[in-house]
Amino acid sequence: MKALILDKAKEFHYEERPYPRCGEGTVTVRMDAVCICGSDVHAILGRQPLFSFPRVIGHEAAGTVVEAGEGVSDLKEGDQVCLMPCISCKKCRACEKGQTNACKSLELYGVHRDGSLQEYLNAPAENWIKISGDARPEEIAMLEPLTIGCHAAAKLGLKPGDRVLVMGAGPIGVSCALNAKTYGAEVILADTSAQRRRFVSEQFELDVLDPVSYDYNSTIQRITAGQLFDAAVDTTAVKSVMENDWRQITQGGKLVFAGICKGMLEIPGEEFHMKEPSLFVTRNSTKADFERVIDFWKQGILSPEDFITHRTSFEEAGTELLKWTAQGADVFKGVVRF
Repeated sequence: MKALILDKAKEFHYEERPYPRCGEGTVTVRMDAVCICGSDVHAILGRQPLFSFPRVIGHEAAGTVVEAGEGVSDLKEGDQVCLMPCISCKKCRACEKGQTNACKSLELYGVHRDGSLQEYLNAPAENWIKISGDARPEEIAMLEPLTIGCHAAAKLGLKPGDRVLVMGAGPIGVSCALNAKTYGAEVILADTSAQRRRFVSEQFELDVLDPVSYDYNSTIQRITAGQLFDAAVDTTAVKSVMENDWRQITQGGKLVFAGICKGMLEIPGEEFHMKEPSLFVTRNSTKADFERVIDFWKQGILSPEDFITHRTSFEEAGTELLKWTAQGADVFKGVVRF
């Protein structure tokens, strides 16, 4: 079988590898579609802090079961599946509490282990979730990033009418916004890119502000009647933004950091303390998030395919992914088809 290897920043090559046979409790899946995550983009550009070369990237994956190993009873040949990419130890305190996404020894396919940009992937049965009924592979592959927003939104304890600000209007930011709306929240996003603001506003019917515009703060004061936001989610992973997100939440508000920022963050202790805010960090997602997102998808509340703007074949991916990650590339979400 063929695998696409990221050797170093901005350098791919295709490699012939043995077909991955099943062991006890594992399932071999033929890849049908893989969406490209922002973390994949950072890996391609050589600035993913948790990544090492060489690596097969890709963790937003859909496929078809071709072989199930001994002891696997809930998956069979021909089943459509979605990859749940987190690999947990099942022994640490977080795992014991069901927070497998926060496992002390957590690994991810496509980051710590070779991922889904290869023709076949073998993984434990617990890392595959069956998708019932007919579905387009692109939709199934897009479920994973929607679970990231689901997990972040769940941290906020939202009620109908709560006002939420999402910093960053990329795929994860939009995922957070759409998931927050399922609780009845009123959501505003902010993004510095005019192109992205326009696309998200038109494609998802979401309100998106320009955070560097002269009237940004006055607009927030107006739309919140001077009360600021009940909650905010930061998906930018930009130090200067993350250090100031708390200024946009009301007294007793909640703030979630959904992106990874390298280095130290500085927040003025006295001012921050006086607001009595709740600060959370969100990491990956759990099976419960997948189940919630799949339910919303089946109900038509979430539409995964709305995110996808670019498509390519696996055979062309080594070239096309470099184009997609180029500065100024007009890509909101790309998918590789096999």
